[in-house]
Amino acid sequence: MLIASSYVCSIKGPASLEAPEPERLGQAARVAKNLGLERLVLPVLEESLLGRTQAKVRFFDRLIETLDLLDNAGLSAWLIAPARRVLGLDWVPPYLVKAVRDPRAGRAFLEGRLRNLCPYNWWNDLSILEKRIRAFRELVSALSCHPALTGWIVMDRALEWPRPYPEVADLVLKSYTAEIRERDEKVTIYMGLGWSELLDPRMAQSLVPQVDGVRISGLESIPRDMNIAAGLTGELWLASYLGTLSRWIFRRPVDIEVGWGLLDQGGDLEETVAAGRRLAMQGLGSVTWLNLTDPLPGLYGHPPWGLEPRLEQVGLLDHGLEPKQWVESLLLEIRKTENRDESENFIDLSRKEYINDPETHFSRLWDHFVETFL
Repeated sequence: MLIASSYVCSIKGPASLEAPEPERLGQAARVAKNLGLERLVLPVLEESLLGRTQAKVRFFDRLIETLDLLDNAGLSAWLIAPARRVLGLDWVPPYLVKAVRDPRAGRAFLEGRLRNLCPYNWWNDLSILEKRIRAFRELVSALSCHPALTGWIVMDRALEWPRPYPEVADLVLKSYTAEIRERDEKVTIYMGLGWSELLDPRMAQSLVPQVDGVRISGLESIPRDMNIAAGLTGELWLASYLGTLSRWIFRRPVDIEVGWGLLDQGGDLEETVAAGRRLAMQGLGSVTWLNLTDPLPGLYGHPPWGLEPRLEQVGLLDHGLEPKQWVESLLLEIRKTENRDESENFIDLSRKEYINDPETHFSRLWDHFVETFL
């Protein structure tokens, strides 16, 4: 099973809206390669693409330098572009939110600070659609065909905030994929979905034939009314289930993001390794860890760190770039475990039956999964 990790700069953090600091990334990439990782996933925030021409050129140049370093370390890179939700926080440009602030609204990072903002229904605003596609086009033009850049993750949880009409979502996805394919026909394109799409998969199911695979994330909020063990062990079991269900519904390879379970302290290493073994057996395309490195202590007060207890400790590496105590054992188990043919044996209905009542079957199939494999 291919192992990847997201990389959020541990010196500047995403709130700086800058590309990763190169020396630090180069060091972290070499450690990641030695641990058996094959790919780093870099979130690109849309606000970073909206500056003046000189600022954008500097940003693109630094991203190219980042890709060069990954290439030198023997790692490939995927870009999440535009990345909407990073480390559990929404990162949005001004034109995606309403002018009225609402204390009941969710938190978002905008123009240098955290705010409680409601989403604007930009899907119906042609001028914003054009702005977003234009910004994306500039990014693709600057980076396409770099030897380290082997994949793009587009529409990052875009179906959630706010939910579009299917026809407009189809138009935007077609625009993004066309921009990429025009310049690089061989690169891989995934669509970013939250696991909640499995509770109402019709729209995503109509869109995913345009892409090569799907990325499932969103485990900062776990499904309700499901008996799930605490910590990383429980999260890995849940990821095995969600990833397999996604592959079965969407008929595409799946990358699944994990790491939120590290917010819970403790846990038995042997049980966690067993859960990692099950994840590898399910035959998903890849697993991506929430973040490669812990931030330097000076960033603890900057978004998104500090918004969740222990969020600054979810990296595979500590802030000194040393692997955490459990990392090598778990990653080795995932890498060496082979896929098993019985990975979908717990599913006892047709896709059509599932689509007709997803909320009922979602929790019911989890019970079957637990009975079959746990």
